[in-house]
Amino acid sequence: MTFPLLALCTFGIAIAALALARYARQELLAAVAGSGAILLLHGRYYFHYTSDDAYISFRYARNFAHGMGLVWNPGDHVEGYTNFLWVLILSGLDKAGADMIMSARWLGFGLAVLAAAGTYLLARELLEGAAGRMAGVAAALLLAASGTWALWAFAGLEPPLFAVCALAAVLLHLRERDGRFPPLSGVAWGLAAMTRPDAGLLILVSGLFKLGDVFARRDGEGRVPWRRFAGLVLWAAVFAVTFAPYFAWRYDTYGWLFPNTYYAKVGTGSEQYQRGLAYLMSFAEEYGAWLLLVAPLAAALTRERRHARLYVLALVLAWFGDTVYVGGDSLLRFRLFAPVLPLFYALVAASAAALLQAVHTQATPRRWLRDGAIALAAVALVLFTLEPTANGFGVDARKGETHAGVERTEIGRWMRDNLPPSTVIAVIPAGIIPYESRLPTIDMLGLSDEHIAHRRLKLGLFPAGHEKYDTDYVLDRRPDIIVLYDGLTELPWRVADYAKLRSTLIPAAVDMAGSDRPPKEYDYRYVQISEGKWLNLLVRPGNAAVEALTQPAAP
Repeated sequence: MTFPLLALCTFGIAIAALALARYARQELLAAVAGSGAILLLHGRYYFHYTSDDAYISFRYARNFAHGMGLVWNPGDHVEGYTNFLWVLILSGLDKAGADMIMSARWLGFGLAVLAAAGTYLLARELLEGAAGRMAGVAAALLLAASGTWALWAFAGLEPPLFAVCALAAVLLHLRERDGRFPPLSGVAWGLAAMTRPDAGLLILVSGLFKLGDVFARRDGEGRVPWRRFAGLVLWAAVFAVTFAPYFAWRYDTYGWLFPNTYYAKVGTGSEQYQRGLAYLMSFAEEYGAWLLLVAPLAAALTRERRHARLYVLALVLAWFGDTVYVGGDSLLRFRLFAPVLPLFYALVAASAAALLQAVHTQATPRRWLRDGAIALAAVALVLFTLEPTANGFGVDARKGETHAGVERTEIGRWMRDNLPPSTVIAVIPAGIIPYESRLPTIDMLGLSDEHIAHRRLKLGLFPAGHEKYDTDYVLDRRPDIIVLYDGLTELPWRVADYAKLRSTLIPAAVDMAGSDRPPKEYDYRYVQISEGKWLNLLVRPGNAAVEALTQPAAP
């Protein structure tokens, strides 16, 4: 299926879903069925793509399922994952005998469809009546049509799970404010925080809004309604009961306030913030994030559910700010924005519908429903057909990553099938190869290595998550094999070919390739692992098992 045909089919599904909602009054069904169909169409592009970083979570999940604990290597207690709840779920599926990769893909798809239902419900909370229902359908379809959302629904990581937890928390928060529910959003926020630690910022925003409600609802004599204050305390207690036991275990196990990946990726320099801002601006340009401006405009012109829309706007802006702070991301299609896209599209659709409703005060409901459906469907088509190409986030980059994943899988499986289980390897990046090889691994980028992650280096000049390194530390650990280039070549490399790594954007590879220690301490070797495909390795002398399988590289 070509991309224009994919866009045309998506537009057709969107029109059919909007018609189902408008004439059959089956809005929720239209939102869920339409979103699921659009995501399945996206599967033509994304279903077979799994992020290399997802295999880090897979490795932890498999180790836990096999009784080794949540560890990178047996006995190596370093928190190289940031998605505890996702890892726990995958571990349970692996324990039950399910295939880890396929489980992650289909689970992500199912959660993405569930998030579409949550997006519909949230839009209804942000705008009452028929306009809110139609806005909900449009929001769910916009979400499914987003390339960012579709890719990360299938890519094996936690964005869909986090989105579902956050949607549940936001919906409960809004209903708690109206007195319709006890403070159960604390449970949902606790689950969200166990899925991604940066949920803490959204929890803080929610707490501030709840505190603001306490003081905003003072009686005629200015007295604070202490019953509502007690509700705030109860909400905090419910969250603490949900989250505190996990946090206590995590801190006792790993010994750090934040996951190891935070220290590997986040610094304090201005270059990091500039990279994060560029990341945000690229997202805004490529995915129409400027549509968020309709939210404050609608809040200024319409009073209905204004507080709810301002609350969701504050959550989205807080997430955007945090993304700038951490310096953005280097993975495909703006991964860091995927978890809040349901909030984003629900807010945009509800705000746009509120504005349409405000300017159609003299028109019939049928007219503004028709105009709103047409306008939002047009926006969906425009956003979907803006195929991103800037900054390497386009379809070509996805194809390249998929090809790289295939080669990494070949390398990992060759190692698993041919090397002794005690062989220690050092790799860049440490995702698919460690997972498939099942060998003890040194992560040379530091995501799953405590020493490298906590090394103080200037960040923000290279791709996020690929900046930390320590060549001497890696060599001092004397791994049996070092993989400086994680792909396969058409011809075996000579020793001189390693000099080309000095021009890459990964400092760990640049520094290792430029060091005078590897030529003295390692042999440069290669092996043909399939027809016309060569794997190039640095092998520690005296490793008879590896030397028997490989050949020395020419100068």
